[in-house]
Amino acid sequence: MFCIVQRDAEEIRGLMFKLNLSNILIFFGSFPFILLSVLSVLTFDSFLGYNLDYLASLYALVIACFICGSYWGIFLNNQKIKINLFILSNILTLILFFGFLILANSQFILLAIFVFLFLLLVDIYIFKTNVTDLNYIRTRFYVTTLVVIALIILSLN
Repeated sequence: MFCIVQRDAEEIRGLMFKLNLSNILIFFGSFPFILLSVLSVLTFDSFLGYNLDYLASLYALVIACFICGSYWGIFLNNQKIKINLFILSNILTLILFFGFLILANSQFILLAIFVFLFLLLVDIYIFKTNVTDLNYIRTRFYVTTLVVIALIILSLN
């Protein structure tokens, strides 16, 4: 009987969110988005002398390019993935870069929201090819949801 209970507990523990270093760092990466959205709700227009929308746009550019860069390592080490992540990540990075240069900050934030959601779909595809684990994709889903909500709040204020 103890073996059954122990096995059930291990299965439940396996389904639960595991807090490891990568998950902690992914969640910390969302902190600036949350901070900026809270400041906008509190009717601040700027932080450290910079416009909140500008800071959110700049940080979104950095984080999205970081995620795109991570696809290079995944694609180099896996033959299962049918999408060319080299080309996809370069295209997304260039769209974001030129969008940052050309678009108003409020428009760029909307572009960033769509790119973050698209990157989540790419990560789900990578997960379905058995390259990443369930814990990682859950973390990405939670953090992407949090970031998108924060950016929507920021853009509405």
